[in-house]
Amino acid sequence: MTGKKGKKSKSVSRKSTSDQPSEREVVARIELEKLNEELQSVKSEVERLRKENEWLKDEANRTKMESHEYLQYMSRKTQKRQSTIATLNEKNEKRTRSYKTLNVK
Repeated sequence: MTGKKGKKSKSVSRKSTSDQPSEREVVARIELEKLNEELQSVKSEVERLRKENEWLKDEANRTKMESHEYLQYMSRKTQKRQSTIATLNEKNEKRTRSYKTLNVK
């Protein structure tokens, strides 16, 4: 019967010590809390950077579109001016020819 008592007292003593976490468990929980906080911090930073990246992509697309529109505007303006220059050159050549024919006579 003494053998049974010994077993019983061991299981009771184990229960009383298992109610309180060991030093190793406490250290592990503290480390887990730190890692969870760090994880949340990193997730927040990733989300912030994702939003910033999205904004930068949108800004780049807007700038690209505006540049394209401006290039088209300047191209049309250049063509118009070149057309005006060609027309003025033709008028000036006609005038010059008419002056030359008047001076020759």
